[in-house]
Amino acid sequence: MQVKFVIPAALVVVLLAACGGTSTASNPNPPAASQAATGQASNPPAGGKVDCVAIKAAAVELLGVQLLAQLKTPDAIASIKNKQIGNLDPDRFLAAMATLHALDPYKSALGDPKPAIDAYEKAANAAKVLFATDPMTQAAIDTYNQNVGTTTAFLGGQTAIAGAMDAAGC
Repeated sequence: MQVKFVIPAALVVVLLAACGGTSTASNPNPPAASQAATGQASNPPAGGKVDCVAIKAAAVELLGVQLLAQLKTPDAIASIKNKQIGNLDPDRFLAAMATLHALDPYKSALGDPKPAIDAYEKAANAAKVLFATDPMTQAAIDTYNQNVGTTTAFLGGQTAIAGAMDAAGC
């Protein structure tokens, strides 16, 4: 079971490292006119700035996406809920997603971050319901997984967020 968590966790580390940097300013290299014409440019909010320090701090919580994707069996749910595996706090995760919504206008070639962040919020809220379910039922697990959708699509949303961080200059 640990292998299921090691590979995705390593991918998150690589993803966050690729988005690293120390700039707290808006993107110093605005998109070229050709990018704007293809819709791949970022569309910064008024003022063109996001708080990159807050964005990077919130992005650390994206590790929780890996845990949310693993809530498929009663044993996995208990291990994650009891923090035997990872440190998923759905409320802290939701607060981080609220911060990441500052990236909503920053679309990139890697995708649109808003639907991904929305999906992660939906999953975290569903996880709160799942964690409160006692006794655990297969129906509750099935309902949760309907909220998450396919694991590939769910995990793939991180790419759009990484692209938005880059587009925002974070």
